[in-house]
Amino acid sequence: MEASVPVKYRRTVGEELLRPYGVTLDVQDQMWVTEAGGGRVTQLDGDGKRLRSFGRGEGSLLKKIGRLHQPAATAMDKMGNFYVADFKLSQVLKYDPQGHFIKAIGQHGKEEGQFIHPWSIKTDPEGYLWVVDRDNHRLQKFDTEGNFIAKIGKTKQEGPGGGGFNQPSDLAFDSEGNIYVTDKLNCRVVKFDPQGNYLAKFGKVGQEKGHFSDPRGIAIDRNERVFITDAYLDYVLVFHTSGRFLFSFGGPFDVGGSLYRPIGIAVNSQGTIYICDSRNNRIMIFDKK
Repeated sequence: MEASVPVKYRRTVGEELLRPYGVTLDVQDQMWVTEAGGGRVTQLDGDGKRLRSFGRGEGSLLKKIGRLHQPAATAMDKMGNFYVADFKLSQVLKYDPQGHFIKAIGQHGKEEGQFIHPWSIKTDPEGYLWVVDRDNHRLQKFDTEGNFIAKIGKTKQEGPGGGGFNQPSDLAFDSEGNIYVTDKLNCRVVKFDPQGNYLAKFGKVGQEKGHFSDPRGIAIDRNERVFITDAYLDYVLVFHTSGRFLFSFGGPFDVGGSLYRPIGIAVNSQGTIYICDSRNNRIMIFDKK
């Protein structure tokens, strides 16, 4: 970790997790972890104690409903319902606050409201759902009943052009509702206004400071700092919302705070950072100094 970095490693939790890909925080800062290797969503309390899991399905062994196969990310609405993006099913599955299955949203395909390998899901400040439809190279917006509303991105875009994507991975919202998307294979972050109009982009491929090799998860704190995990470099890169690089932390050799294929990331209101350290099967927690 760089000497001037204003964050410090605090502790590790959830070391029994199976390929944690996404982490979502509720109002009590309890962690809801999407376990891609376990086919479930697991609740951890603030101390990292496992409380419960859901997503293994209900009903007979031969006819499970609501069963997750390879969940990648989870979002929660204002009523406490869960929405899980399942990469293998190419669907979003909705559950009630107790983890009981309600409905499936979408199916495999290229039409509006369909998905090919959805990789992330978030709720915006107005409560709408945004799904990162990775292999359709777009974002899709839905209401909480699963009705399609809008999309950003139309076709695969390679290279330095404007607002298209080449395998987007995650998204986050700043205090003004602007949308930031990690564009994995273009090695950049693309910024849109709340209506989906292209504003800017930052980052480029490379292993120097402020460059990306495999940008994945993204989160924004109250100080307008953008935290991005890089699953190849094993670092977290931090930018201002203007696109100015600030610092990085983590890495494969950081004593106490080392990372191996970090993917999902979340930041709470106090600035505590939660990272899915996917290949080490754990959640790493960092605090501001």
